[in-house]
Amino acid sequence: MTASARPAPTAPVCRACGSPDLVLRGKKSGEFIRTEFAFHRCRACELLFVEPFSGFEIYNDAYYRGAGPDPFVDYETEYRDYRRTDRALEFADLARLAEAHLVASAPSSPAPLAWLDFGCGAGGFLKFLRERATFAGRPLALTGHDVGSYAELLRSTDGFRILDFAAITREPSAQFDVISLIEVIEHLPEPAATIALVSRLLKPGGLLLLTTGNLDSPVARRHGIHYRYCAPEIHVSLFNPRCLARLYAAHGLTPLPVRYDGTVVFKVVKSLRHRPVLRAVARLALHFPPFVRLVDHLYGVSAMPCAVKPGRADGPTPSPGRPVLH
Repeated sequence: MTASARPAPTAPVCRACGSPDLVLRGKKSGEFIRTEFAFHRCRACELLFVEPFSGFEIYNDAYYRGAGPDPFVDYETEYRDYRRTDRALEFADLARLAEAHLVASAPSSPAPLAWLDFGCGAGGFLKFLRERATFAGRPLALTGHDVGSYAELLRSTDGFRILDFAAITREPSAQFDVISLIEVIEHLPEPAATIALVSRLLKPGGLLLLTTGNLDSPVARRHGIHYRYCAPEIHVSLFNPRCLARLYAAHGLTPLPVRYDGTVVFKVVKSLRHRPVLRAVARLALHFPPFVRLVDHLYGVSAMPCAVKPGRADGPTPSPGRPVLH
């Protein structure tokens, strides 16, 4: 085939809503992969996504040691003892939100509480939940989803039920009371398909705990695509609160406002992992609630909603106007 006969490149469309109405926000090279990546913003739903997608091969053992595009990753320590990591702050915060939702929305029940940690990584959250054992008086039935060497360790050595992608898509509908999706969706090139799957797997009245960066926060708006979170090798789907709420609604979920505490502290101290003096100062400052709220505002952590699946299961249908989940 001659050069003139080759088909023209296909124009990208939004990975969340499929709209072709895009604007190029800019291009930049990756820190780890020296390729020029383009950042496209969808005018219809406001998703900011990266082209080209660098592939899942980048998530190898070097990445999980922090020797890849994300220098703050430390799967080995988390796998051996999550208590030695700052993620324990985040885990406790997420557990607090889940229990508040369960107490407010459902009467006590002897039935096990089915919890899926989607993108369970090194398994720190699964181990935290296993040690806790019960939520709102209900025993926990835990499932994780991920692939790779740590997923295999969690399955074979730690005895968790860990499903790969093919297995999770075969799970029956309405299986889980709670699904956690913690700093995962930004890594996925097809976020709509993931939210559709999560919605199908949630029971009516079920809770989705989802965290991801906020591209509409004051810090993110100041830096644009040069914001550190815009790491094009790994963070390929980037959201603001409106975009995330639209994605939920498109797949039958109701956005749920939340207010984080420990998660805010974790995000700060994690970013200072290689600066021990500043990290120690930050940990002291973050003991003061007004400072936590200031950081929360600057980075827009609590502005990113979680979600519930409408309907009745063990309790009343949550309403869109319900108060913020603390």
